[in-house]
Amino acid sequence: MSSALTSALSGLRVHQFFLDVVGNNLANASTVGYHASRVTFSDVLAQSLRSGSAPTSTLGGVNPVQIGLGVQIHSVDIRGDQGVLDDTGRPFDLGIQGDGFFVLNSGARNVFTRAGTFGVDRDSYLVDTSTGFRVRSVIGSDIQLPLNTLLPAKATGQIGLGGNLPAKVGGPVAEVLTSSSIYEGGTHAEVAGSATGPFSFTSGDTFELRVDGNAAQTITFTAADFTAIGGNISAATAVEVAQVIAAQASGVTVDGSSGSVVITSDRTGDSSTIKIDDGTGAPASLLGLSTTLVSGVSSPATLATPLNDLADNLVDYQAGDQIEISGTDASGQAVSGTFVWGTDGTTLGDLITFADNLLTDATVALDASGNLTVTADNTGDASLSLSFIDDAANVGQTTFASHGFSVTTNGQGPDEVRTSLDVFDSRGLRHTVTLTMTRVSSTEWSLAAETDNPNDVLVDGSATGIRFNADGSFFATTGTGAGDGDLELMFDGLSATQSISLDFGTSGQLDGVTQLGDSQSLRALSQDGYAVGELVSMAVGSDGVITGSYSNGQQQALDQIAVAVFSNPSGLLRRGSSLFEESPNSGVPQLQTAGAGRAGTVFGGTLESSNVDVAEEFVRLIEAQRGFQANARVIKVSDELLNELVNIV
Repeated sequence: MSSALTSALSGLRVHQFFLDVVGNNLANASTVGYHASRVTFSDVLAQSLRSGSAPTSTLGGVNPVQIGLGVQIHSVDIRGDQGVLDDTGRPFDLGIQGDGFFVLNSGARNVFTRAGTFGVDRDSYLVDTSTGFRVRSVIGSDIQLPLNTLLPAKATGQIGLGGNLPAKVGGPVAEVLTSSSIYEGGTHAEVAGSATGPFSFTSGDTFELRVDGNAAQTITFTAADFTAIGGNISAATAVEVAQVIAAQASGVTVDGSSGSVVITSDRTGDSSTIKIDDGTGAPASLLGLSTTLVSGVSSPATLATPLNDLADNLVDYQAGDQIEISGTDASGQAVSGTFVWGTDGTTLGDLITFADNLLTDATVALDASGNLTVTADNTGDASLSLSFIDDAANVGQTTFASHGFSVTTNGQGPDEVRTSLDVFDSRGLRHTVTLTMTRVSSTEWSLAAETDNPNDVLVDGSATGIRFNADGSFFATTGTGAGDGDLELMFDGLSATQSISLDFGTSGQLDGVTQLGDSQSLRALSQDGYAVGELVSMAVGSDGVITGSYSNGQQQALDQIAVAVFSNPSGLLRRGSSLFEESPNSGVPQLQTAGAGRAGTVFGGTLESSNVDVAEEFVRLIEAQRGFQANARVIKVSDELLNELVNIV
């Protein structure tokens, strides 16, 4: 009887412990990087009442008879399955997909965590934001980031060229773009009343007004409208009638200064229309307004045509409205500008002059038919484009999209092809270098360089013998000394020359400059120099490398975060604050590079969520509760039996 009590008591204890583990798991269901614990039980040594015996030649074997003495905690293990990685957007929120742990320096020893909630402290160390412990690198040192260190400049040492040189040169012919449709001006649609005032209306008189084919607008005359402007509905003047109509109508201008009412469409051209239908009281007839459809007349626009009078003008421009002009010049360089209505002009000619000033190597003009043309100033292949777009904040609006440009005359391949790029000297100063390639023969070209500063000295500013194979692939440069494949420049303010090699591609390949067809697309694709840069942002890669992005466009590896793996990660000791320590059975930490072996991959901008399965923990909670209840019931029954035994006497 006593063994039942002690066994049940041990059952109460272990199920209380079971409940503690489940409760802790549920409490940490939202803890970043938390890995749930699992408890297992084992029985206590049993009391043997009879030993077993082996079978004989005449009798069978007998099993031993034992009574268990209760239950004990067998183990509490850490579950190592992966938690979900949730995006956070913070560059130093880090999650691990795999078995590894981040390594932190507590000041006395290393500790380990799956919760990568890191940040940068005052001294530029990468630290755990909860404890301030410093994050360790793959070489075992604290990670200190060069936040206030400049990236030194690098002088340009090589220019990479690509694109095509024309195999055949024709022309010379300048490229011409022409608008796909003509720009039209013309007259407004207008309905003029044949009667002069005063006019006698009755309150409630109406007529319908349709403008540019849109829905009808009902114009209503009420005594209150005329009283509000100091007039009399039964003796209204043309000016007063115009004011009442204008207050209710859109898309038109109404005037009565001539003594009769004149309604004029805001738009011009044959798409502008006015249609009046008389209604209650026939006020249109009283005013002498025709009920016949009236249309404007279109004619080719001229330089003097106001932008507000273009047939494609939907809403008149107001002072300050902007028209964005963008495109590319003949050399393919992007150009853009903003035409401000009222400041830069108001006519189509003003807009064309503004665009013409943007395209420094082309001429923008309007021909007699109303077509807008863009003509390259120089002969040869060109990359012209031009477009007009109303600013979204404008009051005015014109459908410029209906006049898109297309090439009507192709420029032929030039004998000279130019390209420019910026290079850097040893101080990190930027210089623009223009490279001009000139045809020498059907398969050979030469190159000449020039800079944007007349005080620069070109010690060797040319390359000669740039030859191509019959299939258009690059062959070689054959010049030696001055005129070989390298440039020697002495930039203003420096006493030493700077050598810049020219990379035309691989001999016999089409991976660089080619000579094919009749079009040119030569470009200086790359150069390996850069200016001094300041650190502007950082990101962590999957291998744990912290990469800094600098203001000069360069990127540089700043350090690499270590990931530790253990032979038995379940043997680690929890320290609190989502930290672990090694134990005698966990094995020693092995610092590895993220992504190698079992180390796992690092994901920046994410955090690993708890791997607690709430549904499973609720099932375990029920198991703990029922186990506790069952053992409590054993104690209760044992107590009742003992009570009965005592009562026998």
